[in-house]
Amino acid sequence: MGEYDVKAELNVKFKVGSSQISPEDQKQIARLARNAVEQTGYIIEVRGYADSSGNALMNEELSKDRAEAVVGYLVQQCNVPVRHITAPGAMGEYQPVASNETAEGRAENRRVQVRVLVNKGIAGG
Repeated sequence: MGEYDVKAELNVKFKVGSSQISPEDQKQIARLARNAVEQTGYIIEVRGYADSSGNALMNEELSKDRAEAVVGYLVQQCNVPVRHITAPGAMGEYQPVASNETAEGRAENRRVQVRVLVNKGIAGG
């Protein structure tokens, strides 16, 4: 995204088979949202991921559910206008950040990546 600066980034972690956001992650999402709305020309990008446990179709659906949970939280609990959120979709097992060969790696891959992007043109960059 060459025309945007990344102003903040957060990885929301999930338990196996779950799209439930933990209370700690809810606090972090709220903090990120408060800081984002102070930016001019901001967009919050949301991408859901899964580990390689289970089949690919199930993991794609789970990653979509996770992303939708975060978007719902941003809109309903943090009052972020929907027009400021972009959800490129369910990434499934694609782009793991760690090896799926270990429990620790799989835990890292069960995530939703949330990034605050600011348009360089609007922000004067």
